[in-house]
Amino acid sequence: MTGTMDGPAPRRDGRSTDTADRIGEVALELFIRQGFSRTTLQDIADELGLTRAALYYHHPSKDHLIASLVQPAKDDIDEFLTRAETERPATRELLEGFFDLNYRHRMIFLALIRDPTGLGSVDAEGWVTQLAAQAQRLLAGDEPTTDDRIRALVAINGLSRCATVLPDVPYEELRDRSVALAMDVVAGIG
Repeated sequence: MTGTMDGPAPRRDGRSTDTADRIGEVALELFIRQGFSRTTLQDIADELGLTRAALYYHHPSKDHLIASLVQPAKDDIDEFLTRAETERPATRELLEGFFDLNYRHRMIFLALIRDPTGLGSVDAEGWVTQLAAQAQRLLAGDEPTTDDRIRALVAINGLSRCATVLPDVPYEELRDRSVALAMDVVAGIG
Protein backbone atom coordinates (compact mmCIF):
# COMPACT_ATOMS: atom_id res chain seq x y z
CA MET A 1 0.00 0.00 0.00
CA THR A 2 1.51 3.33 -1.04
CA GLY A 3 -0.70 5.66 0.99
CA THR A 4 -0.75 6.23 4.70
CA MET A 5 -3.44 6.60 7.29
CA ASP A 6 -3.03 10.35 6.78
CA GLY A 7 -3.99 10.10 3.13
CA PRO A 8 -2.65 9.04 -0.24
CA ALA A 9 1.05 9.19 -1.00
CA PRO A 10 2.14 12.26 -2.94
CA ARG A 11 3.06 11.94 -6.58
CA ARG A 12 6.65 12.25 -7.74
CA ASP A 13 6.00 15.85 -8.83
CA GLY A 14 4.93 16.68 -5.25
CA ARG A 15 1.28 17.10 -6.11
CA SER A 16 -1.49 15.28 -4.32
CA THR A 17 -3.12 12.24 -5.84
CA ASP A 18 -6.42 13.11 -4.19
CA THR A 19 -8.90 14.44 -6.78
CA ALA A 20 -10.33 17.13 -4.50
CA ASP A 21 -6.83 18.39 -3.70
CA ARG A 22 -5.85 18.30 -7.38
CA ILE A 23 -8.95 20.32 -8.28
CA GLY A 24 -7.95 22.95 -5.73
CA GLU A 25 -4.34 23.06 -6.94
CA VAL A 26 -5.25 23.38 -10.61
CA ALA A 27 -8.06 25.85 -9.95
CA LEU A 28 -5.71 28.04 -7.93
CA GLU A 29 -3.09 27.94 -10.69
CA LEU A 30 -5.73 29.02 -13.22
CA PHE A 31 -7.19 31.69 -10.92
CA ILE A 32 -3.73 33.18 -10.47
CA ARG A 33 -2.98 33.05 -14.19
CA GLN A 34 -6.39 34.07 -15.59
CA GLY A 35 -8.31 35.55 -12.68
CA PHE A 36 -11.44 34.31 -10.98
CA SER A 37 -13.79 36.02 -13.36
CA ARG A 38 -12.14 34.65 -16.52
CA THR A 39 -11.71 31.06 -15.32
CA THR A 40 -14.65 28.74 -15.83
CA LEU A 41 -15.36 25.36 -14.30
CA GLN A 42 -14.97 23.98 -17.81
CA ASP A 43 -11.43 25.43 -17.96
CA ILE A 44 -10.61 23.68 -14.71
CA ALA A 45 -12.17 20.40 -15.81
CA ASP A 46 -10.29 20.56 -19.12
CA GLU A 47 -6.98 21.24 -17.39
CA LEU A 48 -7.58 18.23 -15.12
CA GLY A 49 -8.86 15.96 -17.87
CA LEU A 50 -12.16 15.58 -16.01
CA THR A 51 -15.73 15.96 -17.11
CA ARG A 52 -17.67 18.88 -15.70
CA ALA A 53 -19.89 16.34 -13.95
CA ALA A 54 -16.86 14.95 -12.11
CA LEU A 55 -15.87 18.47 -11.10
CA TYR A 56 -19.44 19.26 -9.99
CA TYR A 57 -19.32 16.20 -7.74
CA HIS A 58 -16.68 18.01 -5.65
CA HIS A 59 -17.79 21.62 -6.21
CA PRO A 60 -21.38 22.33 -7.30
CA SER A 61 -20.44 25.87 -8.37
CA LYS A 62 -17.45 28.07 -9.03
CA ASP A 63 -18.33 30.09 -5.92
CA HIS A 64 -18.18 26.90 -3.86
CA LEU A 65 -14.76 26.09 -5.29
CA ILE A 66 -13.43 29.61 -4.67
CA ALA A 67 -14.82 29.58 -1.12
CA SER A 68 -13.04 26.28 -0.47
CA LEU A 69 -9.77 27.98 -1.41
CA VAL A 70 -10.30 31.33 0.38
CA GLN A 71 -12.07 30.21 3.55
CA PRO A 72 -9.10 28.45 5.21
CA ALA A 73 -6.97 31.62 4.92
CA LYS A 74 -9.81 33.79 6.16
CA ASP A 75 -10.42 31.44 9.10
CA ASP A 76 -6.71 31.32 10.02
CA ILE A 77 -6.38 35.10 10.01
CA ASP A 78 -9.61 35.62 11.95
CA GLU A 79 -8.47 33.09 14.58
CA PHE A 80 -5.01 34.69 14.79
CA LEU A 81 -6.36 38.20 15.26
CA THR A 82 -8.98 37.10 17.79
CA ARG A 83 -6.32 35.28 19.79
CA ALA A 84 -4.00 38.30 19.52
CA GLU A 85 -6.72 40.60 20.89
CA THR A 86 -6.97 38.35 23.95
CA GLU A 87 -3.28 37.56 24.46
CA ARG A 88 -1.85 40.93 23.32
CA PRO A 89 1.49 39.62 22.02
CA ALA A 90 4.52 41.87 21.67
CA THR A 91 4.48 43.89 18.45
CA ARG A 92 7.26 41.87 16.80
CA GLU A 93 5.49 38.60 17.64
CA LEU A 94 2.24 39.94 16.21
CA LEU A 95 3.92 41.09 13.00
CA GLU A 96 5.86 37.84 12.60
CA GLY A 97 2.71 35.78 13.10
CA PHE A 98 0.77 37.88 10.63
CA PHE A 99 3.57 37.61 8.07
CA ASP A 100 3.71 33.83 8.52
CA LEU A 101 -0.04 33.46 7.95
CA ASN A 102 0.09 35.56 4.81
CA TYR A 103 3.09 33.62 3.56
CA ARG A 104 1.38 30.29 4.23
CA HIS A 105 -1.67 31.41 2.25
CA ARG A 106 0.24 33.51 -0.30
CA MET A 107 -1.06 31.73 -3.38
CA ILE A 108 -4.73 32.43 -2.66
CA PHE A 109 -3.87 35.99 -1.64
CA LEU A 110 -1.95 36.43 -4.89
CA ALA A 111 -5.03 35.31 -6.80
CA LEU A 112 -7.16 37.78 -4.80
CA ILE A 113 -4.73 40.63 -5.45
CA ARG A 114 -4.85 39.93 -9.17
CA ASP A 115 -8.65 39.58 -9.20
CA PRO A 116 -10.45 40.61 -6.00
CA THR A 117 -13.81 39.39 -7.33
CA GLY A 118 -12.97 36.08 -5.60
CA LEU A 119 -13.80 37.65 -2.24
CA GLY A 120 -17.42 37.78 -3.35
CA SER A 121 -17.51 33.96 -3.20
CA VAL A 122 -16.94 33.82 0.54
CA ASP A 123 -18.72 35.47 3.37
CA ALA A 124 -16.32 38.40 3.17
CA GLU A 125 -18.68 41.34 3.51
CA GLY A 126 -16.67 43.79 5.51
CA TRP A 127 -13.98 41.19 6.28
CA VAL A 128 -11.09 43.23 4.86
CA THR A 129 -12.30 46.33 6.69
CA GLN A 130 -12.75 44.35 9.92
CA LEU A 131 -9.28 42.84 9.56
CA ALA A 132 -7.79 46.32 9.10
CA ALA A 133 -9.63 47.63 12.16
CA GLN A 134 -8.46 44.71 14.33
CA ALA A 135 -4.86 45.10 13.20
CA GLN A 136 -5.07 48.84 13.78
CA ARG A 137 -6.32 48.32 17.37
CA LEU A 138 -3.60 45.77 18.06
CA LEU A 139 -0.82 47.98 16.77
CA ALA A 140 -2.05 51.48 17.61
CA GLY A 141 -4.33 51.03 20.61
CA ASP A 142 -7.91 52.11 21.22
CA GLU A 143 -7.47 55.86 20.73
CA PRO A 144 -4.89 56.27 17.96
CA THR A 145 -4.15 59.46 16.10
CA THR A 146 -4.74 59.53 12.36
CA ASP A 147 -1.01 59.07 11.79
CA ASP A 148 -0.98 56.07 14.17
CA ARG A 149 -3.85 54.49 12.26
CA ILE A 150 -2.06 55.05 8.96
CA ARG A 151 1.19 53.58 10.30
CA ALA A 152 -0.63 50.50 11.59
CA LEU A 153 -2.32 49.91 8.25
CA VAL A 154 0.88 50.53 6.27
CA ALA A 155 2.70 48.02 8.48
CA ILE A 156 0.07 45.28 8.35
CA ASN A 157 -0.84 45.69 4.67
CA GLY A 158 2.83 45.99 3.74
CA LEU A 159 3.59 42.71 5.49
CA SER A 160 0.74 41.02 3.67
CA ARG A 161 1.90 42.26 0.28
CA CYS A 162 5.55 41.39 0.95
CA ALA A 163 4.61 37.84 1.94
CA THR A 164 2.50 37.51 -1.18
CA VAL A 165 4.17 39.25 -4.10
CA LEU A 166 7.92 38.79 -3.53
CA PRO A 167 8.47 35.09 -4.31
CA ASP A 168 12.02 35.70 -5.52
CA VAL A 169 13.24 36.65 -2.02
CA PRO A 170 14.11 33.66 0.21
CA TYR A 171 11.59 33.17 3.04
CA GLU A 172 13.90 33.90 6.00
CA GLU A 173 15.29 37.06 4.42
CA LEU A 174 11.84 38.22 3.34
CA ARG A 175 10.37 37.61 6.79
CA ASP A 176 13.23 39.25 8.67
CA ARG A 177 13.38 42.32 6.46
CA SER A 178 9.62 42.76 6.14
CA VAL A 179 9.06 42.51 9.89
CA ALA A 180 12.00 44.83 10.64
CA LEU A 181 10.65 47.48 8.28
CA ALA A 182 7.12 47.05 9.65
CA MET A 183 8.58 47.53 13.14
CA ASP A 184 10.21 50.77 11.92
CA VAL A 185 6.84 51.98 10.67
CA VAL A 186 5.07 51.01 13.89
CA ALA A 187 7.83 52.62 15.99
CA GLY A 188 6.43 56.00 14.99
CA ILE A 189 3.14 55.20 16.75
CA GLY A 190 2.41 56.93 20.02
